[in-house]
Amino acid sequence: MSNPVFLLAATAAVLLSLVFVLVPLIGARQRVTLAALLVLVPAATLAIYAMVGTPGAVDPETGQTGEVRSAVTDLARRAMREPDNAEHWARLGLAYKSIEEFSSAEHAFRRALYINADAAFIKAELGETLLYASGEPELPDEARSLLIEASGDGIQKAIWLLGLDAYQREEFEAAAERFERLLALLPPESSVRPTVEQYLATARSGGLPAGHPTTTQSDPATGPTLSLRVGIAPELVERLQGDETVFVAVRRASGGPPLAVRRLSASNLPVVMDIDDGDAMMAGNGLSSAREVVVTARVSFSGDATPQDGDFEGRSDILPVEEGLQAEVIIDQVR
Repeated sequence: MSNPVFLLAATAAVLLSLVFVLVPLIGARQRVTLAALLVLVPAATLAIYAMVGTPGAVDPETGQTGEVRSAVTDLARRAMREPDNAEHWARLGLAYKSIEEFSSAEHAFRRALYINADAAFIKAELGETLLYASGEPELPDEARSLLIEASGDGIQKAIWLLGLDAYQREEFEAAAERFERLLALLPPESSVRPTVEQYLATARSGGLPAGHPTTTQSDPATGPTLSLRVGIAPELVERLQGDETVFVAVRRASGGPPLAVRRLSASNLPVVMDIDDGDAMMAGNGLSSAREVVVTARVSFSGDATPQDGDFEGRSDILPVEEGLQAEVIIDQVR
């Protein structure tokens, strides 16, 4: 279909058909006009094709990103074909969440929950999505309510997130209760049992790690520290008012939700900061839990943690998590 000769031939064929239909019905003057159009339209079409060709902007994305977005598009089509199928909307929400489009994921999960209001799994996924979309380490109120409902049906993710939330708010008795319940649900061979057992032991001791009775919650976090400088390109600084929100996020190099997030104002740039496990979005899932990370910095004009078109962005190379880790991120791209 992109062959110009085929395009020209097809256009000419259509016009020729019109000639056979219209010529007997029109006068001499109109016939001259029609003859001119028969020559000019194909010529103009070919000229435009020669100038424009096949625009690169409409080429499908390639690589892993293209595959993921192609899968999301397919899921979205299924959901639109069967708008009352909660499973399609839930899968679409999971796909959007995997590429960190949290507002779209929220919409899909809410649609799924509207169709199936009793689905505990969807409540848990929506609650987690609202947490990540907030850009804050603590659960938003609605997310907490959804997770409490989901935990009543034994959804392990909901119980885990509620336990971590209580732990971060130093409600250690409630945290211990939830970790105990989670352990009762986990199979003996589960790879996450050691982590849950560790948190349970710490929660039972009032937040004091076992074997370190003098340690307090105010002690500095252990593990590697990322020394990070965040700057912005001069040509973009001129387009800022200074009160825009800047999100700095650390993620595993393989992708997924943020391990750590810092929120600051554009007026603070350039800035130097240290990021460690104390900045974890959820306890136990911080910098030290990853082998390699990528740091992104984004100026959000909406103030929303979900990226929007027009935001300014920058990202680091892949960084190995080790002692003495240093990096610089320059915000120099427009989304």
